[in-house]
Amino acid sequence: MDVTTRVVGDFKIIEVKENTDGAINRRTISPLDDTSAESDEIKALVAEHHTDSVKNAYLTAISRTQI
Repeated sequence: MDVTTRVVGDFKIIEVKENTDGAINRRTISPLDDTSAESDEIKALVAEHHTDSVKNAYLTAISRTQI
């Protein structure tokens, strides 16, 4: 499996592109997602970018947009 990642935006959303035998799967990981089942590569990105300050800012932003 070939995995490509990038970190985007103020909330450090992790974009993951997985290529397995020609099938491409894309997904995102936000600061509040459970990443316990992720690969070590993804966990390292989460540890680096999803800091407490990023998580708190993300939580504040999404709480303002909910009805």
